[in-house]
Amino acid sequence: MTTTHRSRPAEALRAALSRFRAALPVAPPPSYVEPQDDPRVAWLRRLDRVQAALEQARADLVEQGWTQRAWFAVDTGGTVRPATVAESFDLVRPTSTVGGACLVGALLRRAEDPDRATTHADVWGAVDELYEALHERMGHHAMPPGRVDTHARRHDKLGVLTAWNDERTTRREDVLDLLDRAVSRTLVGACG
Repeated sequence: MTTTHRSRPAEALRAALSRFRAALPVAPPPSYVEPQDDPRVAWLRRLDRVQAALEQARADLVEQGWTQRAWFAVDTGGTVRPATVAESFDLVRPTSTVGGACLVGALLRRAEDPDRATTHADVWGAVDELYEALHERMGHHAMPPGRVDTHARRHDKLGVLTAWNDERTTRREDVLDLLDRAVSRTLVGACG
């Protein structure tokens, strides 16, 4: 038997194995891109997070107290006084003890708490909803829930909310009512 006769069965075997391998199903390559949510689902998740941030800020105001003309109030031996600007930067951290917080201060503490899921984006969403709830409360037309504004416009909204919180006619009940209205806006937006 010559060498050529021995190679033909080997070639036949290789050809049969190649045909067999070609018939096997091939696994798809892995996807390294995160699957994108349906935009409606992502929007509803965002509204849920904003609602949670509003509810947590409300609970903080009920538990720790409410203040005006400062982000926070400090308890100095039984006397509660507004915190200075320098003190406020330290009191933003949730580990510090406050004697009260304004509406904006309560939201700031939410965003800075590493033990909570609330993010800065959630707090900015809460600012949007609070601003629109304030417009509704005053009898003005408000934008639909879940609307996202520009960064500059959000800073303006923050200024309006701070000024409203610090008005002499604003009471703690008004602030809690505004938070409730903003929560209601997120619930209505999720149903629409």
